[in-house]
Amino acid sequence: MGNQFNELYMTNSATDVFFDVLTLAGSALAVSPWEQNLVLYFADGHRHGRGFSGFDLEELPWTDDCTEEKEFFLRLIDTALSGYGWDRLPYEPPHVKKDLAAFKAMLASYIPQPADSNYLAEPTVGVIRQPDWRATPNPEQVSPCPEHGIFSGELGCRLCPPPP
Repeated sequence: MGNQFNELYMTNSATDVFFDVLTLAGSALAVSPWEQNLVLYFADGHRHGRGFSGFDLEELPWTDDCTEEKEFFLRLIDTALSGYGWDRLPYEPPHVKKDLAAFKAMLASYIPQPADSNYLAEPTVGVIRQPDWRATPNPEQVSPCPEHGIFSGELGCRLCPPPP
């Protein structure tokens, strides 16, 4: 089983690497709440429910600042493509540049639309809502791992070995 990102398919292991390198790059770049929440999405992503981590770009909770958000996302991918932080990985990511380039091309041609603000809220029974990435994340989640320097996220550093 793998993961679908719009037209791009990645195996589970390729998705892990993709999320690792985006977390490394994004933890160094993210400043605004939306940017931090995007990076946290990757920091915690694909750690449970393997094979269910794909998403369509239209599913992201774009805001009225979607042009700037897309620019940040493209800069994030460029930083990951440059190999930023890869020296902190416990492995060599041989194929991730191909996936990053394909994802960047897909994102570059995508025109984001702000999510309906009625659906940027806490879930209600029977109503699927997008998270509100305008809200500042929990400071503990964006505090860097002392060893790897990336956002800790809700599940802890994705590059540290899981606790026993």
